[in-house]
Amino acid sequence: MVLHAPQQSMLLFMVLIAVSAGIFPVSGADSSNAGMLEITDEEALKAYLKNVTPHILYLSSPDGDYAFAPEDGMASPGFMAAKEKAPAQTSAGSLAKGATDFSTTNIQVSGVDEADFVKNDGKYIYIESGDTLTIVDAFPPEQAKIVTELPVDGSVSELFLAGDRLVVFSDSYDEYWYTPTGSSVPVPDYRRKCQAVIYDISDRKNPKEVRTISAPGSYENARMIGDYVYVITQESPYYPDPYMPVIYDGATAITIPRIWCPPSPMNEYQMHTLTSFPVTGSGQPQAESFLLGYSNTLYVSPRNVYIAYEKQRPWYGWDMFEEKSAESSESEQESVIHRFEIRNGDITYKATGTVPGYLLNQFSLDENRGNLRLATTVSDWSRDERQYSNVYVCDPDLKIIGRLEHLAPEEKIYSARFMGDLLYLVTFKQTDPLFVIDLSNPYQPGLLGELKIPGYSDYLHPYDETHLIGIGKDTMENEWGGIVPTGVKIALFDVRDVNNPRLIESLVIGEKGSDSAVLSDHRAFLLDKEKDIMAIPIREVIHKPVQGSAYEGSHTEETWQGTYVFGINPDTGFTEKGRIKQGTGTSDDEWWYGSTVLRSLFMDDVVYTISKDRIVGSDLKDLKRRLMDISIRHTNKKWE
Repeated sequence: MVLHAPQQSMLLFMVLIAVSAGIFPVSGADSSNAGMLEITDEEALKAYLKNVTPHILYLSSPDGDYAFAPEDGMASPGFMAAKEKAPAQTSAGSLAKGATDFSTTNIQVSGVDEADFVKNDGKYIYIESGDTLTIVDAFPPEQAKIVTELPVDGSVSELFLAGDRLVVFSDSYDEYWYTPTGSSVPVPDYRRKCQAVIYDISDRKNPKEVRTISAPGSYENARMIGDYVYVITQESPYYPDPYMPVIYDGATAITIPRIWCPPSPMNEYQMHTLTSFPVTGSGQPQAESFLLGYSNTLYVSPRNVYIAYEKQRPWYGWDMFEEKSAESSESEQESVIHRFEIRNGDITYKATGTVPGYLLNQFSLDENRGNLRLATTVSDWSRDERQYSNVYVCDPDLKIIGRLEHLAPEEKIYSARFMGDLLYLVTFKQTDPLFVIDLSNPYQPGLLGELKIPGYSDYLHPYDETHLIGIGKDTMENEWGGIVPTGVKIALFDVRDVNNPRLIESLVIGEKGSDSAVLSDHRAFLLDKEKDIMAIPIREVIHKPVQGSAYEGSHTEETWQGTYVFGINPDTGFTEKGRIKQGTGTSDDEWWYGSTVLRSLFMDDVVYTISKDRIVGSDLKDLKRRLMDISIRHTNKKWE
């Protein structure tokens, strides 16, 4: 049943009264009503935002109308991405003189591709830098050259590659006119929009724009399943005069018919739009919009999109809606999860649920046999047990059916990896406990084993079914008894005996200040068992004592930028195959700028290391032998 403006305004008023009286249940995993309100026109949307949004977002004018109090900025945390197994090897197909095999983006879920700022097809490398799309003929490397430098409208975000189609996401602004309250004169304003431009790249030297799909807001993240792309955009709603979101197929406007809204009040909202479109063909794009909090976790399976965020507690007069007994054992910190079913471009809202605690990133979620498994950390400083971790299993309606709670007191989750019926979980405070958790019975998760070692792992990656790789930081105790991170730590775990996981070997690269893009972005990790290579970009810092200095402990820092390449023996550990230098080693080499390596890939026996300003190709059999070094035009427009 669809309600229109007058009916919905009355319903919203009744809902607010019911919530305050405890009659109407707030949506949640343990609630009998896990749905959201459906709004279908602008008047109902305006009424919803006035009634549900805390008064702090509004300033009352003399005539009693509400005027907008602008929020601070429109930025929100970007989604993070990940992968479940080694990059798939595919044929170069019809590309002339392409590599026989090559690596692809390190993804979390098989069959669900993730957008990235660089893609390759075994011959060409496609890379975005600021407002430029660059195509490099990279194989064979001795003949490498740039074949296209294509200016793109707006600031380019990420790419998808599908055969002879390239999808490029960029953000820009649209001008529109509106009449402010109390005025009869329209004034200009600008709205952020995300464009997905589809290029035909049959001729790599001359890409042809074949279609442009526009969605409201800024690009957040995207996935591609088969022939369909699903992209999420986000914008702040314009509270005094909100509008129903519109997407565009070229110049054709397509109004989104509904907005999904939570029945319970929140501090503030972000309008999210999930848009789908086919990469090939002329199928019409589809979209659903929803008012949520500042979402920071996206997990996508072949059949569902899950969007999650930490629930915001209402302010001021709304406190009465959320009061809890001081003796309550339930944590007030909760994460909200929404499930949208996807199939061949169709998007259908299905369920909303909540679980205690907050989610670290998309690796904290996993879909298995229709159920959603989650790992959360609770940080509640008002209680004796201030911090601990939980594991939950939710059914398709996002109702909790299994739970394992109060793991690792006083520690928080640093990384998680679901592998079939097992979950590997790393928490940290002073040591790095690796937990092995059994999820074979979704109604009764259980702890199988635990291993404690110094340091922690930010990223876990399966080497095979019985071995796990951890990438993180080593730690040391400072003079005040605190724990501080030092060099980049690489560890290999033997998990054949799930009750007694074992550390095979760990290596530490660099000292305090060393870092790796892998620690914050799984797409920077490259592993290929057949070629026996693991490539990890490193910014290595070494402290050199100053000889003869009058100050004890004086030192200088030497910085090395590049990529470490290892071989892996599951029985003995790591073997360093070589290092590829790329960067000046100066402070100008910042993350996402300059010569800091952000990605590695291979084509046959060539390893390519990629930063924002260059692509270096090295011989896999002799990593000291540089086969190509191409500078990329880089503009930092995206971060200005």
